[in-house]
Amino acid sequence: MNISNLVSGLILKNYKDLCTILDIKPMTSTNSKKAQFKELERYCTYTKQGQKIIINEIFTEPLEKIDLRLIGTHSKYVEHIKLLILHMLSEIDEHKIAITKDRLLESLGMVNNRYLHKNESKKILLKDTRMNKFYINHFFMRTNNNLTRILFDSLNSLQRRFLITFREVYTVVKLNSFNVEVHSEATIDEVAIIASAKYKTLLDMKLNSMMQVIFKFKTEEFYTKVNKILKTEHNIEYSYRQIELIFTKEDILTELSLLELKRHRKELNIKVIDTININTWNVYHKQIKDYDEKLIDFILNDKPTFGKHLESQFSGFKLREDFPEIQMELCDYLIKLPD
Repeated sequence: MNISNLVSGLILKNYKDLCTILDIKPMTSTNSKKAQFKELERYCTYTKQGQKIIINEIFTEPLEKIDLRLIGTHSKYVEHIKLLILHMLSEIDEHKIAITKDRLLESLGMVNNRYLHKNESKKILLKDTRMNKFYINHFFMRTNNNLTRILFDSLNSLQRRFLITFREVYTVVKLNSFNVEVHSEATIDEVAIIASAKYKTLLDMKLNSMMQVIFKFKTEEFYTKVNKILKTEHNIEYSYRQIELIFTKEDILTELSLLELKRHRKELNIKVIDTININTWNVYHKQIKDYDEKLIDFILNDKPTFGKHLESQFSGFKLREDFPEIQMELCDYLIKLPD
């Protein structure tokens, strides 16, 4: 799989085009295709619009293959984020919102404001003698991969449920006659101009891909050069990407109501389980105590056989030590609601 041919914003007409650019063999089997897309998800995020495949974010380093033991943990992040996105959208009167990835991460509580102002934060952090540029840049590179994956997994989950449609769009910034910045969605021609400026910059920096730019910690230099080309050759001050979310507010409110009901059912279920498990331990401790008291009474008051007391002659019933553990397993299996 030749990932170096991929760039953010690339639009491929269909699956066959994807195979061509990745230099992989097109598959006819549905499961084989799914396996190829699953492998692609280690390197980037993408969205599908009909047969079209749009490459969103290229990861700076490939993600590890999914460990099935971690799926439950990861899904919990996704569920939290989905709920927060729905709450955010429920407070918007329009059917559409465009927001940068960093701003969305901040509004969801996944990062704080200092994460957004990277340059200022770097200057402050470098005052600490323990810090250096490599450590700080490596942190941003690593966390960006993780945050992006979780965020787009959440957006895709909402899209699969038809609650939102989302895409990444370029915004260009120009100066009007009053020297005031005007932000507008890039036209098709402007998207091509931006891509061309990035290509020229890669050639100028003698690098092969955006992944190399990030790995060499030259992102700031790269975009400075890109913006210089945009400004001098096309009167574009700079450009940036946003995530556009399109939704129907009534559907968002309906889903929130269902999730609220689900939350109450889950909380009730947890309380029921806690009560049953506490009762299990109480029953166990009480029965053991009763058994010990009756055994002592037997030893002290009953006439021994052949002058010796034998516990085997005692008719009292004693719970096994694994009673609480087995009872709690039964509770998980028979009472606990699925996640």
